[in-house]
Amino acid sequence: MAHSVAGRAARARSAINHRYRRIATDFDRVSYLWCVPYARKLSHIALHGDAFLWWAEADGRYARGNHPRVGSLLAFRSIPRMPLGHLAVVVKVIDSREVLVNEANWVPDTVTRNVPVIDVSPDNTWSEVRQSTGGDSFGLTYPTYGFIYDRTPQTTIAGRTPDAEVAEAPATPRLRTNAPNRNLK
Repeated sequence: MAHSVAGRAARARSAINHRYRRIATDFDRVSYLWCVPYARKLSHIALHGDAFLWWAEADGRYARGNHPRVGSLLAFRSIPRMPLGHLAVVVKVIDSREVLVNEANWVPDTVTRNVPVIDVSPDNTWSEVRQSTGGDSFGLTYPTYGFIYDRTPQTTIAGRTPDAEVAEAPATPRLRTNAPNRNLK
């Protein structure tokens, strides 16, 4: 009986040592199990919340579009097989229809690097993509919002010529600083 207890204790110590050795040698894999903190760290885009919320959260704070750029985030929509959405960081643009991304947790509990992603949308809008499953094979089609860029959105003023007419926005109403007297009858 003493022999089996000692054996179990030795196996447990070995498993614990193996786990901590894995943490020390593969820090990236263990510390970024989710796509959101991994994408935030690599892209320097300071948004929070589930991945599928980032597109809306970026509105007015970060530029968004449908052209891949190195350092941008590819934002995946929420679907039944991926209810929280997904974020992947573009590390290389191959051409207008293919990029390489780094991402966390596409493969559970793993950071994957240089994963080919292709645009399969009919109009080259990056609204539907497929990821490489290894070799020349690509998996299922996933809907995306597009790319979030690490820069503020730019306002474009159209018609910078002397004869151009530019519409003006209506004046914003001033807010009252005092409330009406509710004691009046």
